[in-house]
Amino acid sequence: MAHSARLTPARLELNDHGVPYSSQYDDAYHSPDGGIGQAEHVFLGGNGLPGRWQGREVFTIVETGFGQGLSFLVTWAAWRADPQACARLHFVSVERHPFGRDDLATLLARYPQFADMAAELLAQWPELTPGFHRLRLAQGRVTLTLLFGDVLEVLPQLEARADAIYLDGFSPSKNPELWSPAVFKQLWRLSHAQTTLATYTAAGAVRRSLNECGFAVAKSKGYGSKWQMLRGGVARAPRRPDPHATARHALIIGAGLAGCATAERLAARGWQIDIVDAEAEAATQSSGNLAGLMHAYVSQDDNHLARLSRAGNAATLALLNELGNAGLDVPHGIDGILQVARSAEQETLQQSIASSGDWPGLQFWSRDEAKAKLRLRPARGGWWFERGAWINPPGFCRALLARHGALVRFRGETTVARLEYDEPTGHWLAFDADAALIGRAPIVILANASAARALPQASDLPLWRVARVASHIAADAIALPAAGIAGAGYLTGSHNGERIVGAASYNGDITAAEAENRAALAALLPEQVISDALPMTNRLCHRPASPDRLPLVGALPQPWFEGYPRCHQPAQIPCQPGLYGALGFGARGLSWSVLTGEILACQLNGEPLPVETALIRAIDPARFLLRALRRGEAYQAPSPGDDDD
Repeated sequence: MAHSARLTPARLELNDHGVPYSSQYDDAYHSPDGGIGQAEHVFLGGNGLPGRWQGREVFTIVETGFGQGLSFLVTWAAWRADPQACARLHFVSVERHPFGRDDLATLLARYPQFADMAAELLAQWPELTPGFHRLRLAQGRVTLTLLFGDVLEVLPQLEARADAIYLDGFSPSKNPELWSPAVFKQLWRLSHAQTTLATYTAAGAVRRSLNECGFAVAKSKGYGSKWQMLRGGVARAPRRPDPHATARHALIIGAGLAGCATAERLAARGWQIDIVDAEAEAATQSSGNLAGLMHAYVSQDDNHLARLSRAGNAATLALLNELGNAGLDVPHGIDGILQVARSAEQETLQQSIASSGDWPGLQFWSRDEAKAKLRLRPARGGWWFERGAWINPPGFCRALLARHGALVRFRGETTVARLEYDEPTGHWLAFDADAALIGRAPIVILANASAARALPQASDLPLWRVARVASHIAADAIALPAAGIAGAGYLTGSHNGERIVGAASYNGDITAAEAENRAALAALLPEQVISDALPMTNRLCHRPASPDRLPLVGALPQPWFEGYPRCHQPAQIPCQPGLYGALGFGARGLSWSVLTGEILACQLNGEPLPVETALIRAIDPARFLLRALRRGEAYQAPSPGDDDD
């Protein structure tokens, strides 16, 4: 899914009955007899709720039209009021024409009984860009995944296991595409034998089409003045693997951002986590810098890197908020970031992209605008990211490990030298260099950067280390605002009286790297006097990199061997049982770690994935192997970087 079609927001309109209305579709958003009552009767009652979710760990609902979000709020309210409700509720909803935040707030203000829930929803309401947007509500117990775009573009990209389907949207005569066999086949693909479905319409064409597409629906008593509706289930279940069934215990190797975020996302689901690291404390290697910047990555074609970063930034900011609410404050500041253009050509391109209207919230500031707003005049104009943030990675990691108490056990100064899979028990055994057993678990997740390649199970993954130097300066050494600045180099916000300048390449000469950082800072801020005498202290770290600058996240493939089966699809690649990776994050650990931890947790728990299937495939650890197999070639792992030692 590329950023090919700009979203057209819904307009705030009311019909003669005072019901929200769309002039584009000439239809109302709900029955004139009442939207709340309609949602309760048709969607809750029609799907046997709340009874069906009671006693469950997870319950997943898929809806075909979010509209003003009333069915979602009614469902959330019923879940919240039910003492026997499932531990976690997933609600996935498609919307081609979402409301902007202000219009949605106006509509939801009509329902004061939902005021607190509406406020929480509006606080996380995303910018109106196509694709998937995951919102974590009720301290993470309610997850809303919004799919903005055409239903036949976004539904095929959804990987989920629906327990109930809300077939909603404007009437079949007004919006026939939403009620087409192609849509019903996608909904059937997401179903299982116990899935139920309900819709307010009783149209014969809809009933026949649903039944032809694998459902079994019949007429039932309707709501209000509408005599009948449709409800039912699945006539024949699609063939699909069952959710991952395993003891909920994982061993995570590596306690940087990737490992700690994955530990937190699994522990949030009740998993017991053992996390080990070669160092005495968490976040001492590439995740050990005093501060790092996190902002959007923008590309004209909205490529994988851009979409992954957008989703990742939102996930990180949401979790930071949850941690703060839990009393685990992480040093950070959402002070905004100015990304200065590196050349005149890039400045022109940035201005063009920002003015296109395809990127809501993206602003271009000229040098003079930056001077007026930030009291600094950069070398060139650039993009202003209002939600850009600096974060202290070690503090973030400590909070992630502490959030779920005894469910997460950290063990430092522990190097896993060997992994063995014990087939009779289905457990991995981890040993140190002296062959002493470190631990055992049915699931092992490698989050130890390029060190993973020391294990035979990951030896042919395309990972290497890139050495970089971050330089610390006193925060008051230069008169600057709190905002971060990025470009050819970067300058973070202030933490503990220091700011970070980075991140120069390192070829064995720390003095040369410091000079490179000093020059980068001077280039970013040409009107500031950056003295050669400006005191700097330096920190060397190694970033794990991959050939395409995307991480390797998911099940690890069997290493290549002579006679490896010819494969054409990711699902055909033989994987090592229970062995996963969260590797190759480069400089984007703050942007990606929480999101990829959520991806792994959803894969392991059979929950709806937070991003499109195309993105899941783009970060699949087997993608490089798959390309070779499709060509019928022997696979050869890329050579490590020059500074990998």
